[in-house]
Amino acid sequence: MNLTKITKISILNGLILLFLTLAEFLEFVKFDLILSYQWHKILHILGVTLFMGNMIVGPFWFLFAYYSKDKILLKFANRLLQLTDLYLTIPGVALTIINGLFLASVFGGTKNQPWLFYSIILLFVMWVLSIPLIYFQEKMYSTIDNEPDNDIKISRYLIRWGIVGTIVMIPPTIIFYFMVVKII
Repeated sequence: MNLTKITKISILNGLILLFLTLAEFLEFVKFDLILSYQWHKILHILGVTLFMGNMIVGPFWFLFAYYSKDKILLKFANRLLQLTDLYLTIPGVALTIINGLFLASVFGGTKNQPWLFYSIILLFVMWVLSIPLIYFQEKMYSTIDNEPDNDIKISRYLIRWGIVGTIVMIPPTIIFYFMVVKII
């Protein structure tokens, strides 16, 4: 399977953020604030909004394009899904993680906040669950581009992408809950 350039960028982004998060947790790297606390918080919230917003809204408009049965609209939505991953999801995840690490430094790092420890575990779970999601998403992209009239194959990949995508959304939703309530 040939991965799209956007998927390769997404995987590289995930690996870099995974490495940075692990390095901070293991105390190989320390993230002292480079901006004010308020600016890091604004950037963190912006990242969460971009990332979670695109994860929630993207599948809905993609399904509308699919159910329209308009092949041109579906190809457009297919390309737009890739572009929103590049311009919304990838930067959103990066802003969320990096600014979250800076914010955690104010409280002694991720090891000193139980809710952050569990959030890091959930982050790793999300990245592991993303592997089959990437597979189905790439298959869906390829089928829509190369076999736009193969409704059965497109449906099969779209359903699998939807199911796995919903499962992938569970860990960041729990992290969002932890971030808001911070009870653990």
